[in-house]
This record gives sequence, C-alpha cells and structure tokens, in this order.
Amino acid sequence: MSTTLKQAWIYLENGTFLEAKSFGADDTSVGEIVFNTSMSGYQEIMSDPSYAGQFVTFTTPEIGNVGVNEQDMESKSAHAKGMIVRKYQSRYSNFRAEGSLDAFLVKHNVMGICDIDTRFLTKMIRTEGAMMMVASSKISDKDELKKILQNTPRIENINYIEEVSTKEVYTHTSSTYSDVEFKYENAPTPEAKIVVVDFGVKRNILMRLFQ
Repeated sequence: MSTTLKQAWIYLENGTFLEAKSFGADDTSVGEIVFNTSMSGYQEIMSDPSYAGQFVTFTTPEIGNVGVNEQDMESKSAHAKGMIVRKYQSRYSNFRAEGSLDAFLVKHNVMGICDIDTRFLTKMIRTEGAMMMVASSKISDKDELKKILQNTPRIENINYIEEVSTKEVYTHTSSTYSDVEFKYENAPTPEAKIVVVDFGVKRNILMRLFQ
C-alpha cells in the first residue's frame, strides 16, 4: 500500500529553512538533528533509547524497503523525535516484515521527513555539529517555526534519562542463541544472574549478556 506524502517544512537553528515531504506522524516537533551512516537497521535506530529527542538523518538513500517487525525493536517504543531520509519506500519486501515503516511511525507518534537532500544535511552537521531544529507538516511559516524553536527547551536541558528509564523491575529471558523469534531454547544454562541498571539500555545488549 502506497503512502500519501504530506508537505513538510524544516527550520534549523543556524537559519536554514527547507521544504520537504513527510510521512509517519502528522505533527510539529522539535529536536536535535544528527546523522547516522548505518547501511541497515533503521527500526533498531529509531527504537534505540540513546536517540531520544533527536531527528536522525540517514545517509542510506532508500529507507522503508524492508518494513518493520516486533523482533527488531531495541526497546518498547520509538524514542527518536523523527527520521530524515532521501527516499521513503512505502512498498516493503521482506519475509520478516509485519508492517510498514509509515504505520510504525504513526503508532509511536514519530515524524518522518523525506524527499530532501540528506547529503547536504549530513555535510552541514559534520561541519557545524549537531543542532536544534523544528519540523512540521502543519506550519509553513518560517518565522513561526523559528519562534517555536526558540521557545522550546534544548535537548541538553531535558532529562531524557528519566523519560527512557525503566520504571519497573523486569527479567530478560531472550538470547542471541535463538532464532528470529528470540526464543531461548537449547542454550546453556546461565551460570550467573546479571543485574542491569536500565537508564535506556538496548535490547541487543541484554541479549548479549544473556548468552
């Protein structure tokens, strides 16, 4: 099923104003723009708690082509503010896929930005460093976006550790010994219990510890 892309606008704190398209959540959102050079794993990145409060610019040009699935989640939710990609592929093809990236972002209220020059953005971030930005699929006025950005707390002034930390004790029972469903079967009996203080730990780290 194809996704109907919406118009979107981006304003960065260095004064750069850009027009693009959007998918995922229909929203106005503020966060820190960074880039990621991974060739795959966009779902893992979006659900990685360490990206909380950030818009992740992907240097890989085609995003969305393998869909999403529950097994590739690094946490219970998507923590990034949004993702910025050159080309979004709404038609996915993968035997493990359970849904589209667009539906995933809508479910977790995360913006997706596409049809934009990610090479330009990456080079700018590489030169000037990570910076705050606002993206909107509802507001097109540059001055209004600038005002929203100026009146929103910066990422360093927000306690995202409190936001992504686990609130209740839980027991992790899956391992990298297992199949794609992460069922812990026929693996050696653990020799010790490991206590992890979860301030936003990735699922993959817990799986490595469990083996």
